[in-house]
Amino acid sequence: MSQKVLYLAVFCLLMASCSPSTLKPVCPQIVPWSAEFQHQAAAEIRANPGLVALPEIARQDVVLRDQVKACRKGR
Repeated sequence: MSQKVLYLAVFCLLMASCSPSTLKPVCPQIVPWSAEFQHQAAAEIRANPGLVALPEIARQDVVLRDQVKACRKGR
């Protein structure tokens, strides 16, 4: 009886190793900004040259959006 169980376990492992991988990355959604909003944000950043954090947040958001686009291409 134990030999049958061993053969069955080996058979199941061999069959599982032959199955194709079905894992797909889960990419976050990108909410597009309107052109009007982008122009408004750019104008506010230019009007306040002392801002440091806001331009850095914008740069990081561009990087994040590029990563999401690359993730979607890799599907």
